[in-house]
Amino acid sequence: MSDKHLIEAENELSRLAMQSEQEKAMLVTLPARFNENMTAFEMFFPHLHAELKDYVPMRPFRFFCNENGEPNLLWTDSNEALYGDSPYELAKAQVESVLSKSTLGVMNLKTSENYFNQIHDEYLNKVIDLFNERRDSLSLNNNLPVSIPMMLMFGVGLGYQLGYLYEKHKIKNLFIIEPDADLFYASLFTFDWAPLLQYLDDNNLGVHIFVGSDEDNIVEDLNTAINKRGAFWATSVCSFWHYPSDKISSVIKKVEKKFHLIRLGWGFFDDNILAFSHSYANIKNKVPFLHANKKVVDDEAQYPVFIVGNGPSLDKSIPFIVEHQQKAIIIACGSSVSALYKAGIKPDILVAVERTKSTADFLATMNAPDYLRDILFLGADVLHPDCFSYFEQSAIGFKPCEPMHILLSSLGLIDDIAFLSCVNPYVGNTGLSYAVTLGFKKLYMFGIDNGYRSKEHHHSRLSSYFDENGNVIDKLKDAVTSSGELLVPGNLGGEVMSNPIFGLAIKQMETLLGMAKDVCCYNITDGAKVEGAIPLALDDIYIEDPSCSKDNIIAHIRHDFFTPLNIGDADLEQYMGFEVFNKLIDLMVGEWEKVTINHDDIIELMQRQYNYLLYIMTTSERHLQRVLEGSMNYFFFVLLNAIHSIDLDQGNEADRAFVSEMINVYTDFLLKTKEKYKYALCSSDESYYELLNHFRKS
Repeated sequence: MSDKHLIEAENELSRLAMQSEQEKAMLVTLPARFNENMTAFEMFFPHLHAELKDYVPMRPFRFFCNENGEPNLLWTDSNEALYGDSPYELAKAQVESVLSKSTLGVMNLKTSENYFNQIHDEYLNKVIDLFNERRDSLSLNNNLPVSIPMMLMFGVGLGYQLGYLYEKHKIKNLFIIEPDADLFYASLFTFDWAPLLQYLDDNNLGVHIFVGSDEDNIVEDLNTAINKRGAFWATSVCSFWHYPSDKISSVIKKVEKKFHLIRLGWGFFDDNILAFSHSYANIKNKVPFLHANKKVVDDEAQYPVFIVGNGPSLDKSIPFIVEHQQKAIIIACGSSVSALYKAGIKPDILVAVERTKSTADFLATMNAPDYLRDILFLGADVLHPDCFSYFEQSAIGFKPCEPMHILLSSLGLIDDIAFLSCVNPYVGNTGLSYAVTLGFKKLYMFGIDNGYRSKEHHHSRLSSYFDENGNVIDKLKDAVTSSGELLVPGNLGGEVMSNPIFGLAIKQMETLLGMAKDVCCYNITDGAKVEGAIPLALDDIYIEDPSCSKDNIIAHIRHDFFTPLNIGDADLEQYMGFEVFNKLIDLMVGEWEKVTINHDDIIELMQRQYNYLLYIMTTSERHLQRVLEGSMNYFFFVLLNAIHSIDLDQGNEADRAFVSEMINVYTDFLLKTKEKYKYALCSSDESYYELLNHFRKS
């Protein structure tokens, strides 16, 4: 053996000896780190501690280290390492690469028409106008700010990237999604979670960890977690994909597809005041409520129910509905009643959900009092009181998570009254919710398209959205189709044009059908696909001759399912929390008046004030959280966009003055809410929806 070969052999032996020593040290260090981490998880994430303390990996692995001493993981079934030669350098380079290419961006913010003279729209439009006026002159950040509002990390691996990430940035809300529970378990041996979790707690930084989450529920899990910190954070997000895998790719696709739903359905202050006032008036007017324990059963439950929406595919379904109307209970959803009226079809039930006076005014435009009078009218408790004047018999169910439902539930006054699950955002959801809540098991959805193939055919041509000849009314077309296009899978193939609110409607239907496992629901539409509803072409429907009487079922529902509430004025007024509301508003306004106009102080104040609402949820005034949360999310969303569009900490006085002006508009809004909340029980909507002037008059 030559001297060269001898030296090489000695070096290799030395390297192997050193690596052996390092692995011996690693075998001592890793269990000690695991124990420290588990102690920290027991304190900060007790549910994860419980899941992991006796965890047995599904896939066999072992730890090893190269001569650099950096712990790595080897899957022993495939002899594949998770990382290359230097896991630390890989993690560091990945963090630097991802963050250098990421931006939060500046969202295009649009004002909305204030059709109903609402203070939320009035003041939110003001802050959006302020932002848009200054947009071109703002000293925009082209890089990620030091403080990142929200980050989604797909895959944690052995955790090394976390250390480098927090060296460079302060992440207000980190959401870690690790679908591989084995890897997360391994990270407890390799990464110092304990000091990181303590640092996050000391600095009021949020971290949410999803381990082995069900892919189908990941967006719902994210939504729940985000709402514990404030949904407004979800409007300024950057993402981090740590390692490639089929599981992670699948999760990312699910999140990308549905994450926009987290930014919807927040509600707002005026909406909640109308809900309070209308529900209160309906209780006083003795409008009957649906009993919680009343459902059709046996043969009645199997009676076919046609749930009819006003989507474009209804037009092709009209002949079928005409032919089979005596073999099914027909539930008309909102404006579809105008199409059925023109087609000569009389629904058994009409449902409505929209709280503004426009619902009642739309019924007036039909000019069909005799047609409407003997239809059973069912709706949500938030409906405008004028709606009920068109019908001989009406009834309502509670819309969950509305202020009145929250208040009366907390007082134990409505334990025997039903609430309507997944009843919004659109009236098609209401029709499906009522059919399920009443106990029916065989449902057929017609015209509940949640989208359209053509903007020229966005609703049924028989409905009031089109003129007498079925021609499009441009003003209504623009109003319906201007909210952003989103292509979604079609029920009968292909894709249909939809929008984010339709997306939320689809999600709500899927959630309801997922809960009602014993319900068979057929989707006959040429609209959007709804998971849980069986796609069925019109020509393939077969309706058997029913074994019981339709008239008897409707009579049973009319006579036995509803009763008024007996709640007096004084019972409600004393629990409204007027004094608590005023003190909370004064506290928040005072804090905004004193805040230092810098990035961190504004961020901290937003989180602190959102936490006030979370605290209120634990008190007897928990309904106040619902009253204020939606508008807070919207205003904070705009403010968050503003402060991440500029560098407040560089001393630019013009930028600070701009942010101060936005804050002043928000505090003016808060003070206005004090004036309005004291009349919350007597503030029915008195506005007239201008677009109603364009609907076809009967």
